[in-house]
Amino acid sequence: MNIIGIDPSLNCTGWAVLSVCNDDLNKIHVVNNGAISTNSKETIGQRLYKIHNEFLNIIDSYKVNIASIEEVFINKNPKSSISLCYARGTILLTLSITNIPLFEYSANRVKKSITGNGHAKKEQVCFMVENILGIKCCDIYDISDAMAVAICHIYSMKIITEKS
Repeated sequence: MNIIGIDPSLNCTGWAVLSVCNDDLNKIHVVNNGAISTNSKETIGQRLYKIHNEFLNIIDSYKVNIASIEEVFINKNPKSSISLCYARGTILLTLSITNIPLFEYSANRVKKSITGNGHAKKEQVCFMVENILGIKCCDIYDISDAMAVAICHIYSMKIITEKS
């Protein structure tokens, strides 16, 4: 099963496709990851179109089965929150068009499931993602955050499976 974790942003949307076997949810493999960057000199419509098209290609290329994303939070800067919602809405529409189920998690839940601390800093999340997956992430927090939300979903699936 391929799960995509998404860290939406109008400037740089991080994504990570992780693979997990239904029989053993402890074996998580990184399929691929990256970021969709847009040019701030383009119109919002052009930027959203780029996010949509690239996201469609990623979903198709990696045969994504499930998507996970952080819930919206209100930023101190209203303009940043609006830009985030534009990108997020585009991604939600793309997932709906492709019939991919979406699971949403609060930022605190993602951080707690990865680090044990719901208020962990991005550096701590990145460090733990690297340890969990046995990789060197890079210092692009958009990507490590996307990996974290995908891992959070896998851990949630594991809890549900263990309770059954």
